[in-house]
Amino acid sequence: MKALVVYYSRTGTTKKVATEIAAALDADVEELREKADRSGKVGYMMAGRDAMRKTPAELLPLQHDPSDYDLVAIGGPCWAFTMCTPSRTYTVEHKDALKKTAFFATAASANFAQKAVDALIEATSLTQVATLALSEKDAPGDISTAIAEFVSMIRSGQETEGRHG
Repeated sequence: MKALVVYYSRTGTTKKVATEIAAALDADVEELREKADRSGKVGYMMAGRDAMRKTPAELLPLQHDPSDYDLVAIGGPCWAFTMCTPSRTYTVEHKDALKKTAFFATAASANFAQKAVDALIEATSLTQVATLALSEKDAPGDISTAIAEFVSMIRSGQETEGRHG
């Protein structure tokens, strides 16, 4: 299975999760970058506002074509109880090119992270083979068990209700 892990990370928490998922899947990686500056307090406030309004992000050019992959795992942080704008934009723009998907998210709590995953599902109507919702307190630690379960679900290819970390 040829896999791609696509993610956005403002602070580095989601990057850690995405990197571990990619390593476990032996997948290519696409870090979403955008024109907007999300750094600092002002960037944080703009991120929340844009997420609530579902304002599309202006993404910088991509390195990988998602239609070249059997599976695309897409993730990002939860902003204002929904998926971050860059990951949402990517998923909506490329939903017709995606063969199989898996979604993952990080947030202050696993419940908030699941809201971000649910927002992607709602925005695209895509069916996933796996979902992963991790709290930020879990992500800095050893998340290998959660990643292993997520990857196992992906490899089995069965639809899932998700896993809350």
